[in-house]
Amino acid sequence: MKSKFTKKTGSIVELEAELDQKEFQGYWQSAYDNAVANVHLKGFRPGMAPKELADQAVNKDHVFEEAAHKAMRFSLDEISKDNNWTIIDAPKIELQESPLGLKYKATITVFPEITLSNYKKIAKGVLKEKKEVKVEPVEIEKTINWIRGSRAKITKADREAHKSDFISIDVESAADSFKDEKFVLGEGHFMPGFEEKLENRKAGEALEFSLTAPENYLNEKLRGKTIDFKVKINDVYNRELPEMTDDFAHALGPNFKTVADLKASINDGLRQEKEMKENERLKIKMLDEIIKSSKIEIPEVMIQKTLDGMMEDYKPLLGKMGKNEEETRKQLYERAKNNVASNLIIYKMAEIEKLQPTPEEIGNVEDERNYNYNYGVALNKKIFQFLESQK
Repeated sequence: MKSKFTKKTGSIVELEAELDQKEFQGYWQSAYDNAVANVHLKGFRPGMAPKELADQAVNKDHVFEEAAHKAMRFSLDEISKDNNWTIIDAPKIELQESPLGLKYKATITVFPEITLSNYKKIAKGVLKEKKEVKVEPVEIEKTINWIRGSRAKITKADREAHKSDFISIDVESAADSFKDEKFVLGEGHFMPGFEEKLENRKAGEALEFSLTAPENYLNEKLRGKTIDFKVKINDVYNRELPEMTDDFAHALGPNFKTVADLKASINDGLRQEKEMKENERLKIKMLDEIIKSSKIEIPEVMIQKTLDGMMEDYKPLLGKMGKNEEETRKQLYERAKNNVASNLIIYKMAEIEKLQPTPEEIGNVEDERNYNYNYGVALNKKIFQFLESQK
């Protein structure tokens, strides 16, 4: 078999292959024998008809197609093994004229070649930038106020609504429409200026007003546009917040004997959260710098498959965001490309450092999708533990 190929960008390979008559004859004979064995002629059992009659009944074009299909499949496998290629998408194949044997062209997408940069050095440099995290007293107080608010005593009030009251409203607008929406007035749950319009209004009142959507509004089609609202105040409620006492703290959990215990726990929780965010920031930066300084040709098919998965998550939000699928795919393209690059870089580092998750780390899962997810999570954890050890 003769073959030659040209590598194109995006891990595309353009291949030309030719099997001579002797090489192709085996595939032809196998397909022909199979066709003859399945000939049905009246008065003869399958495979028992005279050769001449069976030959006349065989569709030679079909035999050639079957033989060519097998010949191309097996020859592609052989060429791929010889060149250490892993084909990751259905090849595009074009048969060429050949007086004898079989000749074809194929455009294939292969698993990309990855040349990593000095990832250990990069990791070491990024880890030096780690910031010391600190929890401010105002953050603790904000959390405590949230806890008190979540346990506030709610009672109906026959008066106008004021900031910090709990209210229920119905809304109609081009931006959104909903019934019996309950929230704390003044906490900024809606478009700027919306909640101020509801202050000093009593239950049963209806009002109409217009606001201009900010330039960063979630629904892009409404940004900078004037939106008309129709709002009805359903109910106004008093909110009586509990006092922050040792008894209240203890009621939140047996480990809290005093308010000081609760504040210490909140401090630890906020500090751990900030530590996680800082570690995540470093992980992202390490990976970004490794990607930028490495050489990798990302196949378009990988990007598109990743985009397909991302779009499944975004579809329920498209209406609220004022977007269609086509423009959302365009906006998510670079993120999908970066996700693919990250996965390929992690795969290559794992290969070089021989870091593979154990069955215990992956967990006992039967479903293939869950297995792949668990495997990815375990592999990422292993890789970043390795990178973080480069201090």
